[in-house]
Amino acid sequence: MIRPRWRKVLADLWDNKLRTLLVVASIAVGVFSIGMIAGTYVIISHDMGASYASANPANIDLQTENFNPDFLATIERLESVQSAEGRRIFSVRARVPGGEWTRLDLVAVEDFEQLQINELFLQSGSPIPEDRQMLLEHSGLEDLPVNVGDSLEIQLPSGVVKMIPVAGVVLDQATGAGDFLAPPFAYVPFESLTWLGQPSAFNHLYVTIAGDGNDEDLIRQVAVQVSDRVEKSGRGVYRTMLHETNQHPMASTVQAILGILFALGILIVMLSSSLIANTLTALLTQQTPQIGMMKLVGARSSQILTMYIVLIVIFGTIALLIAVPAGGQAAYALSKLIADKMNFELLGYRIIPLAMLIQVVIALVVPLAAGYLPVHNGSRVHVQTAISGSGMGGGEQIGWVEKVGTRFKNISRPVLISLRNTFRRKGRLALTLFTLTIGGAIFISVFNVQRSLNDYIDQIGRYFVADVTLTFDRPYRVDEINQVLREIPQVIYSEGWAYAAAEILRPDESVVSNLGILAPPADSKLVEPVLIEGRWLQPGDQQAITISEAIWSDFPDLRPGDLLSLKINGKVDQWMVVGIFRFISRDEIIAYTSYDYVSQQLLHRPGQSMSYRVVTEEHSLEAQKQMGAVIDSYLRERGYHVSEVEAGKATMQTAAEGLGILVTFLLLMALVTAVVGSIGLTGTMGMNVLERTREIGVMRAIGAVDRVITRSVMTEGVIIGMISFFLAVIFSFPITAMLNRIISLAIFNSPSQFTLNIWGFLIWLGLVLLLAALASILPARNAARLTIREVLAYE
Repeated sequence: MIRPRWRKVLADLWDNKLRTLLVVASIAVGVFSIGMIAGTYVIISHDMGASYASANPANIDLQTENFNPDFLATIERLESVQSAEGRRIFSVRARVPGGEWTRLDLVAVEDFEQLQINELFLQSGSPIPEDRQMLLEHSGLEDLPVNVGDSLEIQLPSGVVKMIPVAGVVLDQATGAGDFLAPPFAYVPFESLTWLGQPSAFNHLYVTIAGDGNDEDLIRQVAVQVSDRVEKSGRGVYRTMLHETNQHPMASTVQAILGILFALGILIVMLSSSLIANTLTALLTQQTPQIGMMKLVGARSSQILTMYIVLIVIFGTIALLIAVPAGGQAAYALSKLIADKMNFELLGYRIIPLAMLIQVVIALVVPLAAGYLPVHNGSRVHVQTAISGSGMGGGEQIGWVEKVGTRFKNISRPVLISLRNTFRRKGRLALTLFTLTIGGAIFISVFNVQRSLNDYIDQIGRYFVADVTLTFDRPYRVDEINQVLREIPQVIYSEGWAYAAAEILRPDESVVSNLGILAPPADSKLVEPVLIEGRWLQPGDQQAITISEAIWSDFPDLRPGDLLSLKINGKVDQWMVVGIFRFISRDEIIAYTSYDYVSQQLLHRPGQSMSYRVVTEEHSLEAQKQMGAVIDSYLRERGYHVSEVEAGKATMQTAAEGLGILVTFLLLMALVTAVVGSIGLTGTMGMNVLERTREIGVMRAIGAVDRVITRSVMTEGVIIGMISFFLAVIFSFPITAMLNRIISLAIFNSPSQFTLNIWGFLIWLGLVLLLAALASILPARNAARLTIREVLAYE
């Protein structure tokens, strides 16, 4: 037979279902959030590296001048080289017949059966394409929706269009990893190169080292040896990429973002704990007379304490049963989304013990910690105090509200009562405001961060002023191409640019990083730099560069006037840094220098260029794409070998879409905090109405109608909402600054500027007023339905 005190515990759970629901929901939200983020963090941290390593990624990727398969044996004979393979990578345009052209990088493989570096994993179809067939990387299906057996149209730089069947779909977790702007890949047999208009030679050298593939210093040492051997063979090295075997190139970025989400999850737990403390304090206040009666019939303080501790544990257990399976499913779904975006495979759904342990601790320990003080104080209240009704609430001390009210004659009595009731329980009000304020501050901050990141990208758009970028597979005279382009309707202006690939060297001549050097004309109208330090290029500059701030990752003390050791076309020279500018690049560093110097001294092609920037009359992305197609067709009809045509805003759109996913995650977490806040406000309003039962009865007795009582309760909720809004505005500034810096450093490797988004403030104002109204409706209706008889029968 159940003892009376345990029947009371069950009654407390069952009789007030709304209170039970609120407490369980507040615990479950925090437990769910932490479980989802912790599970995702564990899954991604393990699977991202393990999946990447399963492809046996190249530790060293050299983009070089053409070499034949026999040269690989020379590289493999180096002492620290485990294996070496070659690929030929070149760009074409591809489309589903009748569809829109998109860029596609073709990777020529000598032997698909013997592939050991950057391995491919079959998704569907055949793993080995025949001559004049291709394997399509599965991420390419987004732009090229085809089935195995279908054919794609491939347009070569010469303008020739060929049909090539898709023999299979594969997953490539290594090639292009870390470059979220990289085009999709497809793979063709080496023997198809002649048919595709390419020389039968490799231009990429993949190397795995014989030692520890996760030793960055060792990889750099071997890269120097390999690069030296390539250059001694008379071939230039254009670009060097170094990768650790078990470290995905984007791992640090993803983990930084998950770390932010985890911090927000911890904050939600804190909000949940404040809500729990609030609810239990109100429960103990309400049940103070019952505690007095229990003590009067012989109950000890320890027994009463145990009763309410058990009640808290039951609340936590119910929340745990709801949150654990939901959190596990959400963790896997979030991990799957990240894996799809980062192009790697998860190792399958499984239960994450660490995440479950964290959830159990939070579901049981946090509520106990939050509720112990009010439960302890409530269990030790004296019998006389409990029965007298003064209980745990103490004196109200609200005279200052009435004093303020007397100075403002226009304040009606019902509004004054609402103000008084708002500040009746200051501790409860503080906890409720804390929950709503932090939720609102995070919500507003997410909008501010979104605006800051978008403004950052807009600033970077100043480097993509041209509407269309043209790339040819051979150099043409700048005057000739500019003249031809001016013949096209809607083309206003064009410029020929040069490009050089360089490597930044340490004093020991080991490669620090790759450097892409863009060389516009000295009087270019198509770049508007965002300078941080120093100056922009001037006519007559020789071996002078302005460089993006990403250089500070490797050279934090670099300033204008300093020299950088650059290796270009196998030759090492000292270049002066004249300026440092802001640019959207995390790992790859960008620099600008003089067109005249690059074209004459480095490329030995004065007055010629392979790359052109074009300005047209219309500047929307759709108009840019249409004009790109017109320009491409016009030039090909006249025999020019166009390699690539890209809309000026295409890169910015891709970057904005990637940021949109991150902002969505942050906004979801902000909405979760708003939900916790609304739960807290609902509970607070319900408790306030319950404590004012006698007061409502008095109002009834003197003629107050339902509308007056309902308005009084809802006014109280709106007042709390408005106070929390103003506090949220204040706290949103430091939270915005913190989130903005962490996220921009994680994504761009550069801090973005602090920017306010007025929509965040306005939306939260509307949302908090709506939440306040909704949270007050049920308590208001309950209050309005109370009859004088029910009031007199209360307690």
